[in-house]
Amino acid sequence: MKSRPLLVGVLATILVNSVSGQQVSRNEKDTLYYISPVIITATQAKERETPATFSSFDRRQIVERYSVQDVPAVLSELPSIITYSENGNDIGYTHLNMRGFDERRVAVMVNGVPQNDPEDNIVYWIDMPDLLAFTQSVQVMRGAGSDFYGPPAIGGSINFTTMPLSLKPGVVLSSNAGFQEYGDENRTILNTHKYGLALNSGLVDGKYLFFGNFSAASSSGYRQHSWVDVNSYYIGAERLDESMTTRIDIYGGPLQDGLAYNGIPRFYNNDVTLRRINYNYFGLNATGDSVQYPTLRRPEENESFSQPHYELLNEWRISPAVKLYNTFFYIEGNGYFDYDGSWIPYPDPNTGKPTPAMLYFMRYVGYDSTFGSTTVPDFVIRAYVGNKQWGWLPRFEIDHGSGTLTVGGELRIHRSLHWGSIPYASIYPQNYDPDFHFYQFNGEKDMTSLYGHEILRASDQTTLMADVQFVYDRYGLDNEKFLGTSFSVPYFFVNPRVGVNQNFTDRLNGYVSVSLTSREPSLPNLYQGEEAYYGATPSFDTMTVGGKSVVDFSKPLAKPEHLLDVEMGSQITSSAGKFSANLYWMEFNDELIDNGQLDVFGVPVTGNADRTRHIGLELTGQAAVSNTFDLGGTMSVSRNRLIRYTVYDDSSRPVSLDGNRISGFPEFLANARFGYHEGPFTASLHGKYVGPFYTDNTADEQRKVDAYTVFDLDASYGPYLLTSGVSVAIHGKVMNLFNRLYLAGGQGIEFFPAAERSYLVGLTVGL
Repeated sequence: MKSRPLLVGVLATILVNSVSGQQVSRNEKDTLYYISPVIITATQAKERETPATFSSFDRRQIVERYSVQDVPAVLSELPSIITYSENGNDIGYTHLNMRGFDERRVAVMVNGVPQNDPEDNIVYWIDMPDLLAFTQSVQVMRGAGSDFYGPPAIGGSINFTTMPLSLKPGVVLSSNAGFQEYGDENRTILNTHKYGLALNSGLVDGKYLFFGNFSAASSSGYRQHSWVDVNSYYIGAERLDESMTTRIDIYGGPLQDGLAYNGIPRFYNNDVTLRRINYNYFGLNATGDSVQYPTLRRPEENESFSQPHYELLNEWRISPAVKLYNTFFYIEGNGYFDYDGSWIPYPDPNTGKPTPAMLYFMRYVGYDSTFGSTTVPDFVIRAYVGNKQWGWLPRFEIDHGSGTLTVGGELRIHRSLHWGSIPYASIYPQNYDPDFHFYQFNGEKDMTSLYGHEILRASDQTTLMADVQFVYDRYGLDNEKFLGTSFSVPYFFVNPRVGVNQNFTDRLNGYVSVSLTSREPSLPNLYQGEEAYYGATPSFDTMTVGGKSVVDFSKPLAKPEHLLDVEMGSQITSSAGKFSANLYWMEFNDELIDNGQLDVFGVPVTGNADRTRHIGLELTGQAAVSNTFDLGGTMSVSRNRLIRYTVYDDSSRPVSLDGNRISGFPEFLANARFGYHEGPFTASLHGKYVGPFYTDNTADEQRKVDAYTVFDLDASYGPYLLTSGVSVAIHGKVMNLFNRLYLAGGQGIEFFPAAERSYLVGLTVGL
């Protein structure tokens, strides 16, 4: 395990009051001002009004359940969500899957600003460390078309509202420490730290509010070389005027971590030593029970990245019936990761010499083509990426008496630079420059849309909804150094949605919605420019020009995916609790599905399936058993199938996978939480069952994640008032209470183990 200095800082678990809908007095004239989190998002669903399938976490629930772990781990209690982490302990790179769709097809917004990477559509949660520490609420909407703009929501959307600025001044300090059990060493060690500070100015000069949250966290991870060091900052300022509210947010977090994006062989899971191994490459023998060609991660295989966000949010109340919202933002991400390249020039097994693609690569960077299989250099590759994204998100909200009409749009411009170098090699060509870029290209994406959203109150009991979104996106790639590739590919979609909500009684309501949604492929589906040296070519059709076959950049092979989604559900509430049920039927053409392979960066490789289908039932319930006990839970039953999908084997023979399960998601999933509350003391036991699922689409039993059940225990005391103005709270958590050895996810032959039993304790002091 790489040793490193502990980042010392101060952390805050923010305990500030929500000011949603709160009016405040400005001066002796008693002028009133309105603070509302609606300023930042156009996609907030409302119970008994919006015909949509959604769940929410409020600030109280976030404080109770969040400490150090990544965002997906906290959301995993919601219906139809599973997660896994690359390093095993949910601190670092943690991935989320909703209804069988990973982050590439789940739209994520923070303050209404899209967070999916414009090129590969992935959400890198590690780039937003400690996000939940300054989040007021999270709303998860399941199903297609649940956002009006941004990346099309195929599986659903996740909307974060960051902390509204508090009218009450204060300082909050807290510290967390995590302990990890290791079966092979028969010991428990301190391997996680988190510290921080939160500051609230309260109302200044009758119109200003300021807020700051700063934290530092580090963890050695559970698997070997899976450490992470992250720092987080969030600075907010708000001005309140009679008809306008203006807010500025700046947040981000520089990070460094050890790479752990490759999994382990399935049969390593029950060995407490082997399950922590971190290979950068391994193969399996024909029977799948023996490892071949394993190479361990090097100490040099690390990442360094930073992605600051700058936001300007403005709400102008033009009249009691008309509001204008504007959001301007800029996001810049820069960094690199170094990964082992020794596996690249493996010799051709038939000749014992490097493959033609490797000879091409070596000649390109300056190596002599006569290198034999024993003299191929051993090297580390540095992959750099620099991203810049500008955006403007305007919208009007018009209350016309019988409903609300929202009309808006988006303009986002993304530009990127990618390059690769060899900072270390066992053999360098003569006069070789280690800063030489053996691949390099510029990526582009322009994203524009217009939308309209109507919520019409047809009667006191009936609400009608109608949406339409017009989308124009364009991918571009230019200045490509290896093959000279250059292209510009436009996409245009119309995404409509209609729905109705009926309130049958003051306790019972039901809804139904129908959506048509389309989404473009990702840029890597068109061309993986980072892998050109490894033989990757543009994924476009060809045409004959002058007797020669050339690439036709007007005809990409990867197709947009198209979805028809039907949702229906019902909810009943009473003084004792709440229960909801919903059904969904999602019919796809050309769905982009994982094929069980990873690219050189550990990202799942996708391709179109002609026809697929996802259907399911989701149940949610919560009830007060007594004055001190409560019970809540969720259950999801689904069927995810390939209706028409053909792949080709190594001999180019077609193989039909019609009727097979789509990889990556279980058909049965359940959560339950039993809570106890007595004064300032609370405790709860959370249990989660995840059914079996496959890591590719072949239904091979050797590529299956077995079902597992895992329990966590939470307890807290406080806040307890020590003296006037000083309060304390303590909390503790035991993860994997019964020390189960289980696999949480995988891709193809690579599986990701969950950590053994671990502990977390924390102290919060409010001033």
